[in-house]
Amino acid sequence: MPAREEVVEALLDEAGATKLPTDEDRILDFLDLKQLSFDFMHEVDFLPKQGNKTPEIRAALSLNDRVVVTQSGLNEKRKRFGIFHEIGHFISEEHRRKLFNVNVHADTDATLSWWTKIRMEREANEIAAELLFQGQRFTRESLDQPTSVKTVLQLAPQYGASYESALRRYTERHLLPVALIVSDQVPKTSNEHSDEEQEFTLQYTITSPSFRKIYFSGLESGDALRRSDFFGTGLFRKDVVEQELTVEASGGRCWKFETEVFTNTYKLFQFIVKPS
Repeated sequence: MPAREEVVEALLDEAGATKLPTDEDRILDFLDLKQLSFDFMHEVDFLPKQGNKTPEIRAALSLNDRVVVTQSGLNEKRKRFGIFHEIGHFISEEHRRKLFNVNVHADTDATLSWWTKIRMEREANEIAAELLFQGQRFTRESLDQPTSVKTVLQLAPQYGASYESALRRYTERHLLPVALIVSDQVPKTSNEHSDEEQEFTLQYTITSPSFRKIYFSGLESGDALRRSDFFGTGLFRKDVVEQELTVEASGGRCWKFETEVFTNTYKLFQFIVKPS
């Protein structure tokens, strides 16, 4: 087990935060940290100076005051992940030493995104995910059930996780060759378009280690997809539909996959289950 996972496992155990969903208040209390929420735009003195601009902040850690602050108005899932992210910085000795040469370290939407290039921000995100999914617990529980999007939709609420973060975790930790294609909603240019006409474009692809070895690690952006291409009309957002996917590789090679498609209304998730 990697050292980071051992630290998180010990923290969860010693803080008494092993029930689901992970209790951030228990961990904060154990670490002797306070948690506050306010509008950062009205508390500019709290923030480190970044030229003439006030950054868009989601969460921040004041090391000297031992306070984790989150932006007021965040939904509960983003707030919890922001808290776990700042805890990740706090429990990492290198982060405390290198990031906090000023009292306050603030995290913007950029540093909290899964694809950040900054190593210590990525590590804090990884610790946050370990806390959210309680190390290997989510993976063990999900792999004991059928390989399906429906497994994730059932488990995600138990962990207090968004469907997107749970689908990512499920895919990247899976033992079988599976993949997740995520498409983001295209902003509407007119209110005349119905939900069924809503378009989505490729945002990113997540693959399991075994899938990458056999097939591919990513896809190139193609034509926009419409919700009606998969769901037709009249379905609720939690509905999962099955559809075959054909992927053409360079050199004329072609793969066909069985997939399951799900939308949370603003993103489209196509989960590759197996070859067809």
